[in-house]
Amino acid sequence: MNWSRLTPWLIGAAAAVLLAGTLGYTLGSGSSTTSAEAESARQESYDTAYERTFARFETAARKKGLASGLERGIRAGRKTGSREGTDLGRGITSVEAGQAEADEAAAAEAAAEAELADRQANCGTIRRAPEICPTTAELGAYQAAVAAARQPVEVTPDEP
Repeated sequence: MNWSRLTPWLIGAAAAVLLAGTLGYTLGSGSSTTSAEAESARQESYDTAYERTFARFETAARKKGLASGLERGIRAGRKTGSREGTDLGRGITSVEAGQAEADEAAAAEAAAEAELADRQANCGTIRRAPEICPTTAELGAYQAAVAAARQPVEVTPDEP
């Protein structure tokens, strides 16, 4: 609560109530003939002035409160919206990262299954090691090495 903003309103309200009371007393006592009639008129004038003044200050206070509440609500809404937007953005990013990881894992699984199928197709093709299951590329390299080993080696005489 900010007293520097509230103090002028309190002083103004007190002055208005005091003025209303004085006005009510003056109007009530000036237009009567007996003291009972004067008291009744004074009380009626005071009540009327009090109700009007109260209604005026209540309207002003309500407007000021509405403006202040609206301003605070807008500020709070911006903070909340920013915070929730950041959280949503982080959530979307983590979902996208998870999807990318899942795609990579699926690709690695497919590659492993393809290699396994390739190895199973070549099981027992090497006579000296029937328990070895090479891939087609490894089998081709092995067969090329065996063929190269079976070639006669040409010996060239050393040059002096």
